[in-house]
Amino acid sequence: MNLIRYWRRIDSTLLLTVLGLGIISLLIISSATHANIGHTGQYDFLMKQGIFLAGGIVIAGVSLYFDYRKLLRFVPALFVINLVMLLVVKFAGASALGAQRWIQIGPFTLQPSEFAKLIMIICLAKLLSGNMNKVGYRTWKSLIPVAAMMFIPTLLIFIQPDLGTSLVFAAITFGMLYICGLNMKLVRHALIALVVVFPLIWFFVLHSYQKMRILVLFNPSVDPYGSGYHVIQSKISIGSGGFLGQGLFEGTQSQLNFLPENHTDFIFSVIGEELGFIGAVFVLFLYFLLLYRALMISRSSGDAFGSLLACGIFSMWLFQIFINIGMTLGIMPVTGIPLPFMSYGGSALLMNLLCVGLLMNIYLRRKKLMFD
Repeated sequence: MNLIRYWRRIDSTLLLTVLGLGIISLLIISSATHANIGHTGQYDFLMKQGIFLAGGIVIAGVSLYFDYRKLLRFVPALFVINLVMLLVVKFAGASALGAQRWIQIGPFTLQPSEFAKLIMIICLAKLLSGNMNKVGYRTWKSLIPVAAMMFIPTLLIFIQPDLGTSLVFAAITFGMLYICGLNMKLVRHALIALVVVFPLIWFFVLHSYQKMRILVLFNPSVDPYGSGYHVIQSKISIGSGGFLGQGLFEGTQSQLNFLPENHTDFIFSVIGEELGFIGAVFVLFLYFLLLYRALMISRSSGDAFGSLLACGIFSMWLFQIFINIGMTLGIMPVTGIPLPFMSYGGSALLMNLLCVGLLMNIYLRRKKLMFD
């Protein structure tokens, strides 16, 4: 095999965009965490994220040598593995911040719900690919197999509780169904039904903290020292950055620990504070390139399975970027959804880099290639 010819065919724009996001992430995580009071290692977060970034890039690169279409034969096994991991979390997982979402492995924690996103994209792509170029999904009956596949994993994640990831599953499903010819009348009917049953969801499904997050969306002052504190401090952080920002390691809200979760859920607030409007716009531009390339790879794929895989990844990233940045600006409820490639977290970073490897794999094989 001619390796030079092989690597010349990869999507260089996607690769450079991801590397750019990864480098900015390391800088911001270092800035957000180096002054953490009481932490044993000043740069522990930076080192762990760097290890996952380097390891994820290597794994994504190695994955290019394997044809993504071979995943079709492993879909049943992947689905079972996914359920087993989620069940292990339920009965033997580690808890933090009021949720049980992690499995402890030595000094590292694994979050199966992150990998569940990619696994369900693969499983759903196989299910939908057989009907992609046919009549589409125009009746409720046609959606039963999709609902049956997504129900148990979504339920297991919802009861962790992890409403944010459950919503990501919904966004992935909608995006992939949309390119398969989903009848939008069904979507309108579903939204109407949701409005009708929302009182039941409010009183019997949502936890008290989830209700408060929705109320805080409309008025952060309703709980300024509780659920509203994150949003209030986030707005102050972004607003104080101005046009050019206060500079790396110089943001007052972040460095003085006024901004909670400044290296995870609210890392975009640190970007706004320390890099200013210019830095925030540059990061948004990188996300635009990331989404654009994912969409173009979906459109150029030579088979339905590859197109659906890329569409599922695009839908996942678009939803997470919109919700995460929206919550830092106070226009979306706080859900704990991480910002792709930016928020601290090894599981999320590895999963997203695997997605990058899968996208490049699809791009590389968009035509029938002959390797030497």
